[in-house]
Amino acid sequence: MDERVSWQYMSETYPDMWVAIREPEMDGPDVISGIIEAVLSDDEIIECENNHLYDGLKFRRTTEGNWGGIIESNFIIEVS
Repeated sequence: MDERVSWQYMSETYPDMWVAIREPEMDGPDVISGIIEAVLSDDEIIECENNHLYDGLKFRRTTEGNWGGIIESNFIIEVS
C-alpha cells in the first residue's frame, strides 16, 4: 500500500497486529497517519525490527495484547 492512511484506519483494519509505518505523521509519540510498509504478528515483529533498524520505520501495535519482552537499557544516574 502506497497510500497514506490514518491511525484509526490501521487500528480498525488490523486489530491485535503490529504495523510498520513509513513516513509517519506524528503528534509526540502518537501516530496520526502514515504509509503501511508491513503488517506483522507478535511472532514476526522482532525479526522485522532488527532487519529495518535504520530504515526510518515506526512500529506500533494496533491494540494491546498479552505479549511481553525484555527492554534493555543502559543509564547513568549522577548525584551532585
